[in-house]
Amino acid sequence: MIDEKPQDAAAQFWDQESVAPTHVSWMGDQTVRDYINESISGSQHIWPISWFLEFLGERRFGRALSIGCGTGPLERDLIRRGICRQVDAFDGSPGSIDVARKLAEEEGFGGRIHYYIDDFNEPKLPRNAYDAVFFHQSLHHVAKLEKLMAAILRTLRKDGLLYIDEYIGPSRFDWNDALIAPHRAVFGRIPAELRLYDPLPLPIQPDDPSEAIRSSEIMPQLARGFRLLARRDYGGTILSVLYPMIDWSRAPDSLPADLVAAEKQALASGLPPYHAIAVATPKRAPMRWLALLGYFVTPKLRRIRWEIRKRMHPDEEVKF
Repeated sequence: MIDEKPQDAAAQFWDQESVAPTHVSWMGDQTVRDYINESISGSQHIWPISWFLEFLGERRFGRALSIGCGTGPLERDLIRRGICRQVDAFDGSPGSIDVARKLAEEEGFGGRIHYYIDDFNEPKLPRNAYDAVFFHQSLHHVAKLEKLMAAILRTLRKDGLLYIDEYIGPSRFDWNDALIAPHRAVFGRIPAELRLYDPLPLPIQPDDPSEAIRSSEIMPQLARGFRLLARRDYGGTILSVLYPMIDWSRAPDSLPADLVAAEKQALASGLPPYHAIAVATPKRAPMRWLALLGYFVTPKLRRIRWEIRKRMHPDEEVKF
């Protein structure tokens, strides 16, 4: 029997999520949403895409690409707000694409948004084709970051923009008892009857093997080929880890505000933010050429080191 590829398992997971969501989003709570908005824009009432619109000023995009689009809320918003005239968008989940196409047609955007199925680990992007590329909570599912970053560098037109709204916290293989200790300390102060687990487990999502596959490397990989124009951190350090582990049907109305306060304290103490918006533009030559070379060489060197370690320690599980 041939083992199922991680990207196939991830696609099946998101097919199911597109029609019957099972995971609790920490961003859905109004108190938390106010905190996120204020962290990004300075106002509880200004959402991230509205902040981006203010950042753009008079600038707009003719043709844009959305990678890992899911069921398509971002693309519909980009068209609705007049940020983009046309958007191409792809995802690895056929079920999500079906939903996205239907919703776009219902809003009358069918002729302006082109949805298709593709694998962002093996991108097939045309050169010099797009004015902007967007990610919304999808880049942290990418295993071949270097390959995708190189493809984006080639597909963006001169002075094009890359926009990411992402989880950039620890990768799934980074987690250990020491790293999660601050989160467990906060979790331990929540009444036992509200905790779904005890102790707080490592936040490694077993049903989606692509979740946070290389999330901690996103910003360093972006910096290699792109010049950062803006970054807005919005936490999630405590909230994104604890929120799904709480029985909210029994929780008091004050608990979200308590968690926001705990997060602010954690960030003030030196813990890094786990979520951020970043806007960047491709570096110019010769730095662009050096970046493309680095994106090409780095994975090959990593594989060589992995193979050497495997040969030296054949009985140990060696992380790639």
